[in-house]
Amino acid sequence: MDRTNTRSTGTVHFRLIIVSAISFFLGLQFSHLTALFQIDFSAGGLIDSHATEYMTWAPDEIEQAQRRNRGTRRRRKPNQSNAHKRKKKKNKPPPRYHDSNYTKESFEPLPWSLPKPSSTRYQTSEEFMADYIALKRKHNIPLPWEQDKYKEDKVRLPRPIIGLNFPKSATTTMSEYFTCGGITSCHTYVEDDRIGICMMENHLADKAPMEGCNTVRTEDGVNEPVEVIFDIGLQGPPCYYASLHEGGLDNIAKHYPEGTIMLVTRNATKWFKSFTEWNWGELLKDWGQGSCAFDGSLGGEEMEYWNDLYISSESKRQYWIEFYEAHTQKIREFALIHLSLTYVEVELENDKMAEHLELYTGVKQSCVQVCHPGNDWIRKHNTTSRCHPAGEEPPEIDPDVENN
Repeated sequence: MDRTNTRSTGTVHFRLIIVSAISFFLGLQFSHLTALFQIDFSAGGLIDSHATEYMTWAPDEIEQAQRRNRGTRRRRKPNQSNAHKRKKKKNKPPPRYHDSNYTKESFEPLPWSLPKPSSTRYQTSEEFMADYIALKRKHNIPLPWEQDKYKEDKVRLPRPIIGLNFPKSATTTMSEYFTCGGITSCHTYVEDDRIGICMMENHLADKAPMEGCNTVRTEDGVNEPVEVIFDIGLQGPPCYYASLHEGGLDNIAKHYPEGTIMLVTRNATKWFKSFTEWNWGELLKDWGQGSCAFDGSLGGEEMEYWNDLYISSESKRQYWIEFYEAHTQKIREFALIHLSLTYVEVELENDKMAEHLELYTGVKQSCVQVCHPGNDWIRKHNTTSRCHPAGEEPPEIDPDVENN
C-alpha cells in the first residue's frame, strides 16, 4: 500500500513538472508572438535584425510576402527644398552670336548704300560673266577652274566661298549644292549661331568676317572648318548684310583677297512675290521701316535718291524691284574692281544654270536641286526632304485630305 502511494505521488509530481514546462514554453512563445505582431511588416517596415530573428519560424506566407515586397520598398519622400533645388536649373546663356543679345532699343540701323542705275545692272548673268572673265584674262589673272592646282579638289574654287544672295534667292539650294559636292557648307547658322551677327561684329571690330564663326559641329561631335556660307544676312535686330552695309564687302576683300564671292540672281519680280509671301511679309516690314531702314530714311545725300523713290512708290513693289537689281549691280561693280577675288554669278531661271555651275565649281550638275526652306513645305507636300531634282518635286497634297 505504501509503495503504491509513493508511486502515485511520483507520477503526479512528474506530470506537474511536464505541465509546468509546457506552460512556461507556451508563455514564452506568446510573449514572442505579441512582440512579433507589434513589428511593422509593411514594405520597408521590417528591419534586418528582426527579419533574422523571426523569419526562422514565421509562416511561409509572411516570408514570401516579405520577399515580394523587398523589390518594392517604400521610397522616402524627397526633401521639398532639395527637390526645388533640383528642378530649378540655371538657364544657359544664349550662344555667342544669338539675336537675343540685341534689342530694337539697343540697336541703331547701320549705314548702307546702293548705286544708281548703270548699264551693268541690266546685263544677264551670262553676259556679265563673259565680260568679267575677259577682264581677268586681260590682266593675266588665272581663273581657278582653269588651273591645275584645283583639278583634284572637290570644288574648283578658292576658299572661303561667301554667298551674297538675298533671302529667297536660292540660298538653301546653293548651300545644299556644295554639301552635295563634298565640302562643309553652312546656311544661316554655324557653331555659335547666326553667321550674320558674327560677320557684323567682326566688320565693326575690323576682324576677318568669319573669325570665331568658321567651324561647325558634325553629327559625330567633331568640329570641322566651314568652307562655304550662304544666307549670311539678317533683318534684325540687328540688321546686317555685308553686301549692303558700308564697308561690308571691303572687309571681305581685305581679309580674304583670294577668296570667292558668289551670287545667284533671280527675276526681280518673282523674287519680290516670294519675298513678300514669306512669313506673312515680316521680312519686308523689317527691311522697310523696321530694324534695317532700307527705305532710305537714314538721311544723307546718298539716301535721298532711295528715300524719294520709296515715298513716290505707292505699292512699294517697284521700289523693292529696283532695290534688288541695284544690289546685283553693286556686287558686280565691286567684283570688277577687286580682281584678286574670284567672282561667280549664275541666274536661277536660266536653263543652263547647273551646267554653268559645274563649269565654275567642278561639282556635278545633279547636285543642283530645288529646295524649299521650312518644315511647313515638307508637311504640305507629304515628303521627308525639302530638296528635290528639278521637275521631280512632289505635288502639294489636298488640305482636306491631309486633315483626315
